[in-house]
Amino acid sequence: MIASKNSSYLARIKPGWKFGALLVLSISLYLIDSWQLLLLSFILSIVLLLSAKVGFKQLRMPLMSLAMILSVVFVLLGLQTDWGNAIVSVLRLLTMCLFAYSVSLTTSFDAMLELFQQVASPLRFIGANPAQIALGLSMTIRFIPELKKVYLEVSEAQHARGLGNNPLAVSVPLVIRSLKIADETAEALDARGYDSAPYRR
Repeated sequence: MIASKNSSYLARIKPGWKFGALLVLSISLYLIDSWQLLLLSFILSIVLLLSAKVGFKQLRMPLMSLAMILSVVFVLLGLQTDWGNAIVSVLRLLTMCLFAYSVSLTTSFDAMLELFQQVASPLRFIGANPAQIALGLSMTIRFIPELKKVYLEVSEAQHARGLGNNPLAVSVPLVIRSLKIADETAEALDARGYDSAPYRR
């Protein structure tokens, strides 16, 4: 999820600082084994997300999907290991996701693209084009919700035909439509004169 417009204080912080802090927090969470400390971190992540002035409509579907996935993870870990370990793992993952939502929903697409380009800039010394790499990463993030939307549409259509339990009936149309989106995007880039040639110093 990437923000289009956000007026919170988090939106005024430079993307590099936000993503750097997110990286440090994510590593720190994996070093914590106490569920009490993880619960405290989870509460802090909720407070941070609420302070980001993000509308509930933007968070409803992602949070519902996250809750479903983590519910499965909790049950599987609880059965395979123990329930204490399952609680710790789910709290850790949930906290990381909420922190990530706070960062991504207060960072514009352009700012994220610029950050990716800065991070990839050292690769120019081996002949790579940082701008192309940044665009590729940004478009990957941008199309995650688009592909999720396509999956839901295909799944609903096949379910209406009585094929909802057939993985092949869902995966084949999903791949075809995904390739069509990729082809349309490539044509749009070509039409705008985007240079796909290797970067030259």
